[in-house]
Amino acid sequence: MKKRLAIAGLALSGLLLVTSAIPVSAATESKAIQELAAMSPGLPISELKSSLTTYAKENGLTLSQATNKALAENRQSVAAAAPVASKSSSLTQGAAPANAGGGRIYNLGSAKQGGDVFVMPAGYGIINHGHTGIFISKTVLVEAPGRNKKSRSTSSLNYKVSKGAVKQQVNHIASVKTNAANRAKGLTGKNYNMNFAVNKSATGRDMNCSQLVWAAFKLVNKSIDLDGNGGLGVYPYDIKKSSRTTTYKTF
Repeated sequence: MKKRLAIAGLALSGLLLVTSAIPVSAATESKAIQELAAMSPGLPISELKSSLTTYAKENGLTLSQATNKALAENRQSVAAAAPVASKSSSLTQGAAPANAGGGRIYNLGSAKQGGDVFVMPAGYGIINHGHTGIFISKTVLVEAPGRNKKSRSTSSLNYKVSKGAVKQQVNHIASVKTNAANRAKGLTGKNYNMNFAVNKSATGRDMNCSQLVWAAFKLVNKSIDLDGNGGLGVYPYDIKKSSRTTTYKTF
């Protein structure tokens, strides 16, 4: 932990050195983008800024306004995941259970039906936004497991989750959930999208975990939005906290 904090401190020091050379008029905006990028390991700043610029233009905002909004949502996501992660082993996305730490690990097991979802503590290093996936049957799920991995279907029976994970039903009629499960099947094989800040594209070439779950329902009916706060990006705990989902199992 001390090593991680030291690395984080060096990273922040580096950000300060970079931003100190930026004109005062651009400094605040730049720092916000730098912080967003730091909370999305592996995401190029140029790609992040491009997506924020596009969002700003489409919604009549300045780049600064869009950036600050995205940063606020990112911080909310970390805050929502933190209390759960502190009580769990916080599995690393896509990693084997052996890398999870000392907390208790559970088998996810079966769902009540296809179209159900799960949310669990997970992250990269000190960054924890959680992880989510969608069941396409009672015992098979689809997920975007993490960086450098393609979205996939896998058995839920021996799928490892840490303390604080939940299984949820989506509050819609059975046919909608069945159709969403079928849509999710078609979202496998996609590269991982490191951009959570602006990820609400149901037809994206790349997808991250919460984007995939969100997209599966959005593709069935555009009015179905599992993003609990309706922001630029949809994060795993946005889905958990959505009024459209109900938890029926907590680990």
